[in-house]
This record gives sequence, C-alpha cells and structure tokens, in this order.
Amino acid sequence: MVEVYYYIPKEEVENAVECGLKLSEYFDKEIIIENTKMKCISALLNPKDDIEKYKSESLRCVKLELPSEYCFVADRYLYEIGLNHSEVMELYFDSIMPIANYTFGLYRLPECLVTSTVIGEHISLLNKRLDSPVLFDNSEELYINNVIENLKEDYPNINDVMLYYFYCNLEKQGKLERIEDEGNKAVVFLDKKAGKTFIAKKPDICF
Repeated sequence: MVEVYYYIPKEEVENAVECGLKLSEYFDKEIIIENTKMKCISALLNPKDDIEKYKSESLRCVKLELPSEYCFVADRYLYEIGLNHSEVMELYFDSIMPIANYTFGLYRLPECLVTSTVIGEHISLLNKRLDSPVLFDNSEELYINNVIENLKEDYPNINDVMLYYFYCNLEKQGKLERIEDEGNKAVVFLDKKAGKTFIAKKPDICF
C-alpha cells in the first residue's frame, strides 16, 4: 500500500470518508498509461506540494491508502507546460511510471495518477500536527537539493557560483552595492540599509 494526499472541499470530507471517492466523479485527467486510456485522480506525494491548498480554509487534505498497482507518478510541471506545447506533453507522457519505480526527488512537482476508485476505509483526514510525519518538506525543495548535489560532481564550486550570481542579481535590483578589486577573486557586496556585508568569489566558469 502507498500513501498519497488529495484535497477536497471541507463539506465533502465526511461523505468521502464514509463512501469513498468514485473515479468516475473525481477524475481530472484521462491519460494513456501502458497503452490504455485511463481516467485518473491527480493526488500528491506530499501535502505541501500545493501550499495554497494546504493553507486553504475551504479545502481539507485527506490521505489515500492505495495498492501500488493503481498508482503512477508523472511530472505535473511537464503537463501544465505541455498544454500549450505538444513536444513537452510528449515528455509528460514519457515521465509516467509506476509509483514503485519512482525515486523521491526525481521530479520537481510529482503527481500521483490514481487509476481506481478509493473506498472510504482507505481515506482519512490529515491531521497536520499529529499525523504521521512526512520525510521532506516538499517535493520541489528535495528536487532542487538533488540537482545541486548532482551538479557538485561536475562543478565542485557550484555553491560559490550560485552565491555570486545571486548577489549580482540583487545588485541589479538596486538592493546591494558591489566593490571589486582587479586581480582579486573576492567581491564585496554591501547592504547599506541593513548595515551588512557579504563576500562572494567570482567564478572561473560563467553561465
């Protein structure tokens, strides 16, 4: 069994827990999976992957416990962009895999495509304070951390590169002042309003 998360209007929670979520009523996508067109309910691997819904007063997050054979993972960002770009939609279809094959952090915004009705006994209301802890804050954070760790293998100074260009961007916005000394890799960035000084190194590689 796998555990995924789904948001429903708060007035529907009691009925969902008692009667379940019928695929025919709650599906929001029809996707070709394993050469078969299937109706799917788009759930989340982490309740905070949609932070607006997580904070919503009108919605409630429920946990769905499901057999893994009815769950597939895809990259939702590819789907959203693919609505206007057919070549990206093809990438979305290529991203679909059984949830058992998915590695956390692989997709920036993973969605779980649930291909079956969910019976009431496998649905419970998420208690944000007391419920079972989630292993990471949200999928995007995990994805970014994984990308940076992988980049470190080819670019050991990636942290310095990101810091330098971040400060340069703040300088362009007028939030920092930059002081450079020719021949010295260290660059001083001043935040005069806050009275703070930041040091970054000019990277040997440029992006």
